Amino acid sequence: MSFENLPKGSVLYIEAKDPLCITTYSPPKFSYPGAAANSSTAGGQDYNVTVATRNILLPADKDTLKFRRVSEHNRSEFGIGNNRLKQSARMANGTLREFIVADKKTFSVSWSMLPSFRNETVDGAWGAEDLKTFYESLAGKKSFRIKINTSKSSTAAEASTDNIYTVVFTDFSCTLSKRGVQPYWSVNFSLEQV
Repeated sequence: MSFENLPKGSVLYIEAKDPLCITTYSPPKFSYPGAAANSSTAGGQDYNVTVATRNILLPADKDTLKFRRVSEHNRSEFGIGNNRLKQSARMANGTLREFIVADKKTFSVSWSMLPSFRNETVDGAWGAEDLKTFYESLAGKKSFRIKINTSKSSTAAEASTDNIYTVVFTDFSCTLSKRGVQPYWSVNFSLEQV
């Protein structure tokens, strides 16, 4: 029996500008709603330049439209479904005729105990606050693109143009699971291909 080393990296990438950009303060800290400049009101928000570079989350790229990694931290199954749009009718002789308009993908994903900010996730990718901020932004209210990576390394996935879909949110919910210096969230959302 042999074992296969699965590639590291996120399954889900969302094409967006960085919703919670990293400031240029020293040391770098997240810019998040309610925080004052040069403030350490929420502890543990340090996010060094090495980690920011590895996760393609640099201040210089905050206004650039890029595929951003979504964290794998405590992620449950990633559901990929199919929604077949069709018209069907019975003919006069009783036979069924179907006209298939299109097949559209549906995606569902959830996390339990997902940290608020990316610096506390195991992989440094988007945390709960990033997802909430993106969903509430103008970009999350209209269609956007995602990339699904099921088999490639993170560097190969970032360069790849395969498995890109234009989607909209059909459902989104966040539940605060644990409060503290770093709150933890249960996040669930569903996407549907346009």
